[in-house]
Amino acid sequence: MTGGQKAAAIIALVVIAMVAFNWSLWRRLKAAQAERAGWSAADFDAQLVANGVSAQVAVLVRELVSAPFYGAGIAPHPDDDFARFLAVDETEVADIAATGCEELGADRPEPTDVPPIRDLSDLAEYLQSVADARRTA
Repeated sequence: MTGGQKAAAIIALVVIAMVAFNWSLWRRLKAAQAERAGWSAADFDAQLVANGVSAQVAVLVRELVSAPFYGAGIAPHPDDDFARFLAVDETEVADIAATGCEELGADRPEPTDVPPIRDLSDLAEYLQSVADARRTA
């Protein structure tokens, strides 16, 4: 195999891998749309509020994750797992949490200071604790 053929083979493999990954995400998105046909942003907010999170924090969590991770017409669910469902790594989750802290008027924490956050419900609970600490300070 010549150098050009090797390069073409590697590029073809990368393109196939990217197509497979995007197809997987697209399938997950379509499955979420079908599964959540009756689920709305108001349902998301209401479920977080029922779990002890303030309405302000519920809306903030929804705004932090809706645009970058969900398609139009799909509302997030509190049980959506960052790693498995949204394919978001721990570093990006810590960045989302830090942005939420800033939106609440708190200092931006270091990524190592953010506790492990598995799903949207964990994010809401963390941001609620930040909001509560700001109120008592």
